[in-house]
Amino acid sequence: MQPSPPPEESQGQPTPPPPPGGGAPGPGGQQPSNGLGLASMIVGIVSLVLICCGGLGFLPGIVAVVLGVLGKQKADRGEATNRGQAMAGLICGGIAVALGLLWFILVFVLGVVDAMVWSTL
Repeated sequence: MQPSPPPEESQGQPTPPPPPGGGAPGPGGQQPSNGLGLASMIVGIVSLVLICCGGLGFLPGIVAVVLGVLGKQKADRGEATNRGQAMAGLICGGIAVALGLLWFILVFVLGVVDAMVWSTL
């Protein structure tokens, strides 16, 4: 007695390939939305660079912190998979905000930069 062929071969059609994408879908069959975490990381890095340009990174730092918190919450709910990027943006933005506040205090409150400039003339 011969074994019966598998069902795919008996119909003459091969098994279809798996769907493209490869990632596991998020809740409800939707793909995870990672935009907030990525934006937070990018804005956080830019804010650190801009903080060296006269404290201009303060406002982007605030944006990075807000986006990082929202991205982290989204990742904690399982709607995103990039918690690390959100945390990186949150940390970079927080550092930029702290350095921006320090710069503001040194320049406008204590007048350190103004005193340094006039003492060299």
